[in-house]
Amino acid sequence: MPITQAPADLPPDAATSRVAAGQLAVHDLRARTSIVAVEGNLQLDFRDHSLAWLGDAVPVTSVTLQEGDRYVTPQRGVVSIGAAHAQSAVFVVEPHRAGNEPHRFVRQAVRKLAGLVKARLPRAI
Repeated sequence: MPITQAPADLPPDAATSRVAAGQLAVHDLRARTSIVAVEGNLQLDFRDHSLAWLGDAVPVTSVTLQEGDRYVTPQRGVVSIGAAHAQSAVFVVEPHRAGNEPHRFVRQAVRKLAGLVKARLPRAI
């Protein structure tokens, strides 16, 4: 399955993929990962991860995404993604990002500033 460059408005860890008719992409995703149907409709198939030890005894859950729709995975697990119709489809997988995004930005800025100060100021002996 070819992976293309993610558009500029997506986070850098998002991956854009294309599936042809009859082709499946299988992803092991973390909880709260988003799957967005960019072009065409998608068929998502997965099993409840907590019951994976039961194998095929667990029914498959199927979700159809229309073009432009987003599905957020409720739990970690393996998701099969395919085109819902006889045409190809393009989708984006966006991993969940921590809710404290502004705090992470501030911590990162403080670390960079501390490194700059350390490099520029002479050591006191």
